[in-house]
Amino acid sequence: MYKSQVRRRPILTLMLSCLLCSMPALSWGQDGPYGLEERVPNTSLLIDLSAGPPPQTISASGLFSDLSTLEPAPGLIPYGVNAELWSDGAYKTRYLALPGSAQIEFSPDGYWKFPANSVLVKNFYLEFTKGDPASRQIVETRFLIKNGDADEWKGLSYQWNEDASDAALLSDSATLSFFIEDADSPDGFSEQQYFFPGPEDCTLCHREAAGRVLGPQTAQLNGDYAYDGIVDNQLRTLNHIGVFSEDIGEQYDDFPRWANPRDETLSLETRARAYLATNCSHCHRPNGVDRADIDLRYEIPLSQTNTVDWAPMLGRLDAPDARVISPGNADNSTILLRLLTFSSNRMPPVASSIIDEHGTALLRAWIDQLDIATAITRETIVDLPIAPALFQSHPNPFNPTTTIEYQLHAYGPIHLAIYDVLGQKVRTLINAERAAGRHSIQWDGRDDAGLSAASGVYLYRLRAGTFQETHQLTLLR
Repeated sequence: MYKSQVRRRPILTLMLSCLLCSMPALSWGQDGPYGLEERVPNTSLLIDLSAGPPPQTISASGLFSDLSTLEPAPGLIPYGVNAELWSDGAYKTRYLALPGSAQIEFSPDGYWKFPANSVLVKNFYLEFTKGDPASRQIVETRFLIKNGDADEWKGLSYQWNEDASDAALLSDSATLSFFIEDADSPDGFSEQQYFFPGPEDCTLCHREAAGRVLGPQTAQLNGDYAYDGIVDNQLRTLNHIGVFSEDIGEQYDDFPRWANPRDETLSLETRARAYLATNCSHCHRPNGVDRADIDLRYEIPLSQTNTVDWAPMLGRLDAPDARVISPGNADNSTILLRLLTFSSNRMPPVASSIIDEHGTALLRAWIDQLDIATAITRETIVDLPIAPALFQSHPNPFNPTTTIEYQLHAYGPIHLAIYDVLGQKVRTLINAERAAGRHSIQWDGRDDAGLSAASGVYLYRLRAGTFQETHQLTLLR
C-alpha cells in the first residue's frame, strides 16, 4: 500500500538549499558579507497556547507564505546544526519563529533563554527515489512551542497529506508505510516505516536535563550555513540581525562547537563524540535516564563517560564479554550493537526504523582504533578498597552549574538531593541504583519543577545504605 506515494513535485528551492549546504564550508570572516543583512519581524507564525488550541493545519499556522512552493513566511529565520540527529535518513529544514522582534538571551556554554511563545520549526522530507535529491517530498512538520514565560515546551507533529497540499495536526503518534523506488531492492521498491511522534513522545528527547531545546544552542550553531548563496557563521549572522539581547561580537573560537560527523577532515574521535552527543546525550547524562549510568555529552572526557571497558547494565546483546565500549573491538561494544539491532534493546528507541549506515560505520571505525590504555575498567574500580564518600561540589559558589562527586563501595540504591537551609527538598538528583566506584552529577540550579532556584546557601545529602553525608554549596545568580 501507499505505492502511490512515490511522487515528485517541483522543489527548486529545496534543491538549491541542498546544493548550497553540500558546498565546502567557507567562513567569510569579520570583513565578509553577513548571511542576512536585516531582520524582518515575525507576524505570521504566532502561537500562544495560553490563548487557545494550536492551529489544526499547517495552512492555518502561518508557517508558509506560499504553500505550493513551501516558501517560508517573512520573519522566519533559517538555521542548521553542526551534528544532525538521525531520523531514518530524512532531510530536514529548520526555522526560528520568534514573536515579532523578540530576542534570545544568549549563553556561550549553557542553554539559550527563548522569549515567550517562541516556535522552533523542523520540516522532514523523504527521498521517494533513493539517492535522488530531486525526489524529496515533505512528509512531516514539527513545532516545538514555548508555553508563555514558563520553562515549558510543547511538541506538535503535523502529517502532510498524499499530494503534499497541507498537513494536519496529530493528536497521537502514528506510523505510516512509504514505498521508495530503490534500484538495490529485488522488486525495485523498498518499504519504509515512518514514525510520527505524538505530543507525549516529544518529551522522550526534549528532557529537562538537556535543556528542553536540543538544536538551537551555541555548540550546534557555531558553524557555517548557506543563506541563499552567502555562507556565514550562524552566530555572526544572528548577532548581526539582532536576534540576541546582547552583542556577542564576532570572535567565536573560544565558544564550544560540535564537530560535523560527516566532515572527514576532522578527527574520528570528535566526529564520533558529536554523533553520540546529538543522538544519545539528551537521555544519557546526569538526571537523564536512570537505567544506564553513562554520560555521552560532547564535552565530557571519554574516561569520565562510564563507557570505556564498562560492563553494560542492560544486557550484552549476544556478546559474551560485552562492554559499553570495548576498545579495539566494535563488535563487542553495546554502544554500537544497540544501533544495529531491531529488538527491544534498540537505540534510539523511537523513530529509528532504518539503520544509519554512515553513523554506525563511523562508530565502528572509532571504536576499533581505540587503545586499551584509554580504559578505566569497572572491575578495577570495584576492587579498590574504597569507602563511600561525598565530596565538595565544584565550582562553589557556582552559576549556572556545579558538579557533585561521590563514591560507592558496592552496587545498590542511593538517594542524592538538594535542600534549602530550612531542610525543604529542592531537587532530587538521583533516586536509583548505582554501581560501585566514583561518580559525578551536575546540578543546574533548578528545582524539581524546573524553575530556577534563588541565590543562597543549599545543602546536598547522599544516602547509600547506612551511609549518609551532607555538604553545603552556594548558588549565585
